Amino acid sequence: MSALKPWTVTASRIVLADRWIRVRADSCVAPSGDVVDPFYVLEYADWVHVVALTDDDRLVMNRQYRHGAQEVHLELPGGVLDAADADPVAGGAREFREETGYGAREFRHVVSLRPNPATHTNRVHTVLALGAAPEGVQSFDNGEEITVELIPVPEVLRVIREGEVQQSTHVASLLLALAAAGRVSF
Repeated sequence: MSALKPWTVTASRIVLADRWIRVRADSCVAPSGDVVDPFYVLEYADWVHVVALTDDDRLVMNRQYRHGAQEVHLELPGGVLDAADADPVAGGAREFREETGYGAREFRHVVSLRPNPATHTNRVHTVLALGAAPEGVQSFDNGEEITVELIPVPEVLRVIREGEVQQSTHVASLLLALAAAGRVSF
């Protein structure tokens, strides 16, 4: 068992707040007595990733522009959990329908991880969807343009190795959900 202890927060203030993020500046004192001021904390809502498999063994993925990288990326369907979402599974099913126009026979929670616990407050939840199939039309948020791609499951590890999936939390979600579905082992 570790004897490490958390920092003491002596003051905190919000320096930026909008619909996507809150940036908090904390004044902290480490157990050693070191003062860390300011320490910036990014307060995000939780995110959800959906790893969706069709009955013919293909993975439903999105290709979309990501402005931070200024590139088009191959990634998992998903997004920000809404306050109206009952849980990550419900939020994942909603995001999956909106972004892809697909539904699935079964949705189940696989794992919840922290994208960057050093500075982020949120978690990313991985949802496995089985029996994915087209059910309707895509419904985009402002600024979204998404094309859906079906990747044969045997090709997924190659796509990851070759760097086609750049988002590290998407790689983790892919590997853990595919392991939960019995499609990869490590």
